[in-house]
Amino acid sequence: MYALCDFGQMTADRERFTAYSQAIKQAVRPGDSVLEIGCGPGVFALLACQAGARKVYAVDSEEIVHFARELAVANGVSDRMEFIQSDSRKLQLPERVNVIVSDIRGALPFFGQAIAAIEDARKRLLLPGGRLIPQRDTLRAAVVEAGDFYSSLVSPWLGATPLLNLSLSLSLLLNETYKRRFGHNQLLTAAQTWAVLDYSAGARACATADLNFSVTRDSMAHGICLWFEAELLDGIGFSSSPCSQKTVYQQVFLPWLEPVPVRQGQEIFVSLHANLVGQEYVWRWETKIPGNGKDADRFFRQSTFQGATFTPQSLRRRAADFVPSLSEEGQANRWMLQAIDGKTSLQEIAQAAAKKFPQIFPRWEDALHRAAELATQFSR
Repeated sequence: MYALCDFGQMTADRERFTAYSQAIKQAVRPGDSVLEIGCGPGVFALLACQAGARKVYAVDSEEIVHFARELAVANGVSDRMEFIQSDSRKLQLPERVNVIVSDIRGALPFFGQAIAAIEDARKRLLLPGGRLIPQRDTLRAAVVEAGDFYSSLVSPWLGATPLLNLSLSLSLLLNETYKRRFGHNQLLTAAQTWAVLDYSAGARACATADLNFSVTRDSMAHGICLWFEAELLDGIGFSSSPCSQKTVYQQVFLPWLEPVPVRQGQEIFVSLHANLVGQEYVWRWETKIPGNGKDADRFFRQSTFQGATFTPQSLRRRAADFVPSLSEEGQANRWMLQAIDGKTSLQEIAQAAAKKFPQIFPRWEDALHRAAELATQFSR
């Protein structure tokens, strides 16, 4: 969930904002209908109105969409805008639209259900021949020197507390992805493309690539740096590359299990995988660094699955053949959902729940908080 200050930083990102402004101005024609997915305060929706849109649907799953309505009034365009709090994949519109605008990436487009949401909107809500912004994202990768950041990750667990051995923590820390901003002088190889997401043709939510890097200078290497290059419309775009101007997006860092000294011309082989599992991505990166005669080959096999703190019990609960039964808290939630019947107030539900489930709700106010959460998520 983003706060308003986060959206402010996005709007203040001149490279991003200028590119989106140009793309919307070029794509939206007078009389068009437009959908913005993940609108936040609705800045791009306002730009679509400015470009002459007849109707703009601004959609966001968070309550900030209601603040967007106030901005529309302040800008004199509320009569052409409709604001909807919903997951776009549940959205039903009275028409298909001419243009769909979104920026629902994280540091990379492989972020939660973002790609699935764009593909769903393309299929269900876009007119034939309609225009998507962005049209395409290209994913890039390079080997990176990241000594300061790498040290900040591992040093607390290596000797910082001399009386304790905390080194087992490294197997979790170094099987995780990190958002970080690097400089172009930290890249040790030329960038390579490892995925292209063509939203206009239908983008896949997963990617796999085998990459072969050649080191450009002697240094100490610490892992892989990932970023994206966005093509919003033909000839209009921006990049989150370390070589571009600083944007609100950071790069993604995949650390190695140990720093490796590398030399100019040395080859590095990386197999990279991004797979959507449920609501989250599982990343896997396997690295081979051939030795130079004196040094042995290095092999690193890493995955965010290895970095997760799953217990056997939690994994068992995810198995297809697991037969679950509700805990007392689950029973309380089910009872509350059944009590939300369009006739009973939240106070009445909460007071009754506190009597029925005193171990879960010691005070009726605790039950009221839970009932309000359930009502916010599931009531009409």
